Amino acid sequence: MNYLDEQILSMKQGSTPKHEEANPNQPQSTDSEKQSLAADKNMVLRIQDEIVTFSPLIILDGKSEVEIPKAFHLMPLEQAKFKYPSEHRPKVIYTSTDGTINITFNPTETTLEPGELPDFIEQMADVLRSVQPIRNWMGTELIVNDYGLLIGVIRFVAAGVDGNLYNEMLLFVLEGCVIIGAFNCMESDMEAWLPVARRMVESLRVVSDSYPMLFKEGEDSR
Repeated sequence: MNYLDEQILSMKQGSTPKHEEANPNQPQSTDSEKQSLAADKNMVLRIQDEIVTFSPLIILDGKSEVEIPKAFHLMPLEQAKFKYPSEHRPKVIYTSTDGTINITFNPTETTLEPGELPDFIEQMADVLRSVQPIRNWMGTELIVNDYGLLIGVIRFVAAGVDGNLYNEMLLFVLEGCVIIGAFNCMESDMEAWLPVARRMVESLRVVSDSYPMLFKEGEDSR
């Protein structure tokens, strides 16, 4: 499978020729600034014929942050009721312009210690296999991401109304309770959009109390 995250685009083109001497009067970048620039370069992906930029999103009442495509928007309530008819639909639902790719987060009241997460993932996987119209079971994985957050990932393709859907479920513990996140798209779009799911997993982090809340839950500041 050809993951397109290997084709990351740089927002700034060109480089300084090797023979060019540094200007002593030009301010030099600090290590933190260099790290910030490196992060910015990773904020753009080319997916199919589309250039996808990412932006940070504060979720779950300001307790977590994740990076998602900047073009994604909050799904309108009527659309959410149709796509997720249960009253227990996810609390946070962001969707692509055409509504075919969705990112969701939902807090639960299930209490769990981080060390119990591996067993919980397998239990959840057993439940999914018994209740979902699975077309292709792709397994589970336990990941410690770039921010040190332990995340359980469950991947599978299930039958949907308009065709088979690729689902990537994320499970992590926040303040002692399980949070369930999800990325889903049409199976036909899976290979192209997997880098977005990967970015979502790697950028997910818990926000400290001192971190400024950019906007309230349910507001799209972008």
